[in-house]
Amino acid sequence: MKSLSLKWRIMLISCVFLLIPLASWLIDRKFESDLERDNFQQAVQQANNLRSFFEQLIQHDNNFRNKLSTDNSKLSLHVALRETGILVDGFYDEWYPYHGFGNRIENFGQTAELNLVEDQQHFFLLFRVEDDELVYRKNLDMSGLYDKVEIQLDSYRLQFAPIAPGRVAALRQTSSGYRDVTSIYAVWQESSAGYQLEVRVPRDLVGSTFSAEVHDVDQRANSPELQGLYSFTNFEQAVLNSMLSVGALSRLKADDYRVMVTNLQGDIVYGYGQPHQNIKGHWRNRLWLSDLSPIETRGTKVSLSSEELDKTLMGKAQEQLINPGNLTAYSRILEPLYDEGNVVGALIVESSAINEKLYLRDFWLRMLLLMLLFWVLMVWWLYRSSKDYSRRIVELRDITEEAVSEQGQIRHVIEREEYYDDEVADLTNTFSQLTTRLKQHHDYQEKLVARLNHELRTPIAIIRSSLDNLSTDNLSELDAQMLHSAQSGASRMSQTLSRLSEATRLEQAIKSAEKYTFNVNDVLKGLSQAYATNWPDHRFEYQSSASDVALKGSKDLFVQMVDKLITNAVDFDDLSSPIRLSLREEDSQLIFEVSNRGALIERKALKSVFSLMHSSRKNSDGHLGLGLYLAKLIANFHNGHIVAKNHPDNGGVSIIVSWKNKYFTHQ
Repeated sequence: MKSLSLKWRIMLISCVFLLIPLASWLIDRKFESDLERDNFQQAVQQANNLRSFFEQLIQHDNNFRNKLSTDNSKLSLHVALRETGILVDGFYDEWYPYHGFGNRIENFGQTAELNLVEDQQHFFLLFRVEDDELVYRKNLDMSGLYDKVEIQLDSYRLQFAPIAPGRVAALRQTSSGYRDVTSIYAVWQESSAGYQLEVRVPRDLVGSTFSAEVHDVDQRANSPELQGLYSFTNFEQAVLNSMLSVGALSRLKADDYRVMVTNLQGDIVYGYGQPHQNIKGHWRNRLWLSDLSPIETRGTKVSLSSEELDKTLMGKAQEQLINPGNLTAYSRILEPLYDEGNVVGALIVESSAINEKLYLRDFWLRMLLLMLLFWVLMVWWLYRSSKDYSRRIVELRDITEEAVSEQGQIRHVIEREEYYDDEVADLTNTFSQLTTRLKQHHDYQEKLVARLNHELRTPIAIIRSSLDNLSTDNLSELDAQMLHSAQSGASRMSQTLSRLSEATRLEQAIKSAEKYTFNVNDVLKGLSQAYATNWPDHRFEYQSSASDVALKGSKDLFVQMVDKLITNAVDFDDLSSPIRLSLREEDSQLIFEVSNRGALIERKALKSVFSLMHSSRKNSDGHLGLGLYLAKLIANFHNGHIVAKNHPDNGGVSIIVSWKNKYFTHQ
C-alpha cells in the first residue's frame, strides 16, 4: 500500500466502495430466494388448512354445495367480496384488484365491462363502456334518445341517464313517472374511450337476481339514433353469486394470497384476495415492475382451464412455483375438494412474496441512495478540499517565485500560515523559515561586502601610496619587478572592491527603483550615437523596426543594462564588422539584440555566462564576471528574458533580450 501513488489509492478505495452495492444486491437476492421457499411452504400449509375448511363447508352448507353443482344451468354473476367500502367517484383506481371478476361484452367492436363488488353494507357496480360519441339527456321528462344504463335487481328496475358528467340520479319508473332513489349513489365520468359509471346500492335493495343493459346512442344528422342495445346477462335475470349468502365465507379473510374455488367445469364459484397488496402505487415499486400479468392472469378469468386444474379435478394435488428466481415469482397450490369421496371441485391458492421482496429492494434502494448521497457529499468535500489545497499550493508557488529571484536573491520573507493547521500550512511555515534564514544570510553578505569595502579601502590606499613613494631608481631590476607586481595587485584589489560595491549599489537600486513608461527606440538611438563617440575605434550600427514600442521600468537602469552589454561586446570585438544593435517585433515578442564579431562562448557556458562571478576571459585581469550578471538583474527587473547565442557561422556572439507582448506597449 505504501508503494501505491495517491491516485491509485483513491481508485482502489472507489472500487471497494462500488463493491458494497454489488455485495448487498447479491445478499438481497439470497434473501429473496429464501422468501420464495418460505412462501411456497406457507402456501402449501395454507392450502391444506383451507381444503379442510371448504370440505366441511360442502358437507354442512347446502347453498355452497349448490354453487359447486354443475347441474345448475341458470346464468350467474360472480360478486367479489371486500372488507371495506369503495369511494364512489366514477374512477377505476379502487377497482384494480377486482377486475378479474368482471363480465365483458362486445357490440360492433366496442366493449363494455361490468364489475360487481360487495361488503357487509353495500353492493357496488362499475360499468366501463367504450363509446365513440356520448349523447346526454336533454329533457327532464326522460323523452328522446340518449346514452344510458339500466339495471334490474329482482323486480326493482333502475336507469341512469345523465345530463352531464358527475353525480347522476338513479331513476325508478312508477305509475306516476320517474322517481329518484336517493339511497342509491352514482357517478358518471367520461374516459378516453367512452365513459365509466360507478354505483353504490344499499344491500337491502339487492335481491338474488340481477340484469343490466347498455343503450348506445349516437348523433346522426339532426337527430340521435340508437346504435346498439346490449346486455351483460343476455337480457335475462342472472343469479348473483354472492359470498355473503354463505355466512362462513363472509368471515374468511385472505392476506397476501388469493383463494379460488372451481366446480368440475372450471367455473369459479368463489374467489377472494390478491397474491399481493397494491404494489404499483409507489413510484419505487414501478422501478422494478413493468407489469404483473404473470400473477394477475389467473384472477382475470371467471372460468379456468389448464392441465394442472384437470389433474387436480382428477384427484391429484398440484404444487407449483411459477417463475422461480424472478421478482414476480409466486406459488400456486391446487387441491381437490371431496364430498362423500367424490371430487366436486378444486381449491386454488396463489401466494407471492413480492411484497416482502419489494420491501427488501426498497431497503436496498434506500441504502444505495444513502450511499450515493454519502458518495456525492464525499466527492463534493474532496472537490472543495482539493480546490482549496490547489488554490493554497498555487498561492504558495506564486509567493515563493515572487520571494526568490532567478539569481537566488530573497526579495521578501514568506509570511507564516496562522489560519490553517495542515500539511500545506506546515510547508508554508517551512518556506517562511527558509526564506527568513536566506534573507538573513543575504543581508549578512551585503553588509559583509560593504564592511569589507569600508575596512579594506583605507589600508589598500595606504599600501598603494607607500608603493608609489618608493623610488625605482635605487632598486635593482628584481626589486623593481616585485614593486610593479605589488602595485598591480593593490590596484586589482581596489578595483575589485569598487566593482563589488557597484554590484551591491545596483541591487539596492533595483529594489528601490520606481517603474514608469519610456520609449525604447529613443533610448537606444541616443545610446548608439554616444557609443560611437566613446569608442572611436569600433563601429556601431543601430537598426529598429519598432519605433513606437514602450517598456515600463527604469530608464536609467535600462541604460546601464545596455552599457554592460556594449562593454562586453567591445571587449570581445575583433573590429572586422560593426557592433550591431537591433530592436524588432517577432512572434508577438519584442527583441533587443547586441551582436559582435569575435571570440565565441563555449557551448556549455552559454547558460552560465550570466551567473555571478563568471568570466569567459583567458586573462581575467580586472574582470570579475559582474557585467552580464548585472545586465540580467536589470533585464529581469524589466520582465525581460536574456540569453546568449553564438552566430550560426561561428563568427561571433549575440546577446538577446526578449519581452512577451504583455510586458510592452505601443505608443
